[in-house]
Amino acid sequence: MNRDDDDRCWKLGQFYFNKDDRRILVPKKFGFGRTLNFAHPVSWLLFAAPIVIGVIAAANKG
Repeated sequence: MNRDDDDRCWKLGQFYFNKDDRRILVPKKFGFGRTLNFAHPVSWLLFAAPIVIGVIAAANKG
């Protein structure tokens, strides 16, 4: 069994969290594409960066 198929690593069936998996992006459990491994610190930076940039841009708009 592929380690990203392990149900214990999927929180709420949508969020992958596996400290033993060094990959940042893993295949989605359902459908096409990839998702973040939220146990990896870089994933949180990739997740938060667009939000922070959007907030800063909105604050500076006017």
